[in-house]
Formats: sequence, C-alpha cells, structure tokens
Amino acid sequence: MIVTLSLHRHETLASRLWAFGQMGLARAPLKRVAGLRTWKLMGTGAGDGFSTTPNFSVYALLCVWDDEACARAAMAQAEPFQRLRRHAHAFVTLTLEPTQSRGKWAGEPTFGEAGFATPTGLVVALTRATVKPARAFEFWSKVPAISDAILEQEARHFMIGMGEVPWLHQVTFSIWSDEAAMRDFSLRSRTHGEAVKLAYTRGWFSEYLFARFNLMAVDGRWPALDEVLARLGTDCAEPAPHVSGGVEMEAAR
Repeated sequence: MIVTLSLHRHETLASRLWAFGQMGLARAPLKRVAGLRTWKLMGTGAGDGFSTTPNFSVYALLCVWDDEACARAAMAQAEPFQRLRRHAHAFVTLTLEPTQSRGKWAGEPTFGEAGFATPTGLVVALTRATVKPARAFEFWSKVPAISDAILEQEARHFMIGMGEVPWLHQVTFSIWSDEAAMRDFSLRSRTHGEAVKLAYTRGWFSEYLFARFNLMAVDGRWPALDEVLARLGTDCAEPAPHVSGGVEMEAAR
C-alpha cells in the first residue's frame, strides 16, 4: 500500500470555481483509475491550514494505492490528475508509506491494520476526526490557540488542515523532525494536550483516526515544503515531463 497527498492551488476566480466543482465532478473519473483503492477530496483551511476559515484557493486529494507503481503511473497518465495539474497554478504530490494507523475514516480502516513499514527519518502525522455537531463550537473555540502554539514549534516543518465537510470533518496533516517532539506537543502542550483530554472526556468526536507515514517523495513545488526538502538534503531539480513545476526526491533512509 502507498498513499499520496496532492495539493493544488488556484489563484483566479474561474480556477477556484472549477476546483470547487471538482469536489463532486471528479468522483466518477477517480473510480476508473487503475490501482486506486480509495480517495478523499477535501477543502483546506486558511493561513497555515488549521483554521476555522476555509481557504477556497487550495484543495487536497488523498489517495490510497495498491502499490507505488500504480500511483506513479496514474499520476503521470490518468486524466483526473492531468486535469488538476492543467488548471492549478501550483501542484504538489507527497508520496507516503504508512507505518502506523488506528481508528477509522468514514467507517473504514483507510490505511490498513497490519504489515506497516519501519519508521525512518521525518515523521509524517495525519489525524482525522468527525466532530459531533453539538460539540462543534466547543471544539473550534480551542483551534486558534492551538494553531498559534504549533507555529512556534521548531520541530514542526509543515502543516495543513483539511476536511471533506467544513467544521464537521477535521484532518490535520503535519511533518515533524522526530516522534518525540510530535508526541510532546500533541499530548503535553498546554493548548493541544488540553484539547486532547477534553475531546475524550466531553465526547467531541463520533469517529477518530490517527496515522503516521514515512515521506518517500515530493513531486512538484510548494513553498511551505521548502524546509522539508532542505532538511532531507535534496536539491530542487527541474520538473519531470509529467509534473508542473516539480521536484522529485527520494527520502533518506
């Protein structure tokens, strides 16, 4: 199993309207892509992504593949991905290898339950929760303080918030120097640590998933990921023929 996360940015009104429409229209074409087990089309939050305000310029497509060969072939040739690149002003795909997962996403163990790889290098973390409508205000009232606190974390190199339904489905994707730093902020910080405790004691979520990955490759250009590439000691190369403004990198193992 291989996972990819593609982010695409749209700068004009026409392009943003097209991207918003793809949240529904892209579903049928994605069903026909060979080797694609499941996918999640998502909007993102403003600022660094973990925000109560939607960002109508950036959208995300998370895909779970049979293997890396299927993922690379589809990214290079399948029409849904070619169409996204043609319309986007910036496009990047992160290739991820699951190392750990617990919980469910829309009732399914999206990243599997066994046979995970050994963690190496940077730690990529993804959390996904379905917020109970009755608890949504209480949950989101904690978000600004958490967002401010996480931006101060030197071990945090990238973060973006996503979701299928604004305010009710919350996905946080982040890249950290190491697991210890990530866990310390997640469980022991005054902001996020407190929110985690409240989530359990007050029953904020009806569903929850937490997963970790190895970062295998980054294809494309995304300014906020420059620090990640620099940390991995990878020079930005010219884009491959099928990538718009891209860089391909194999993570140090």
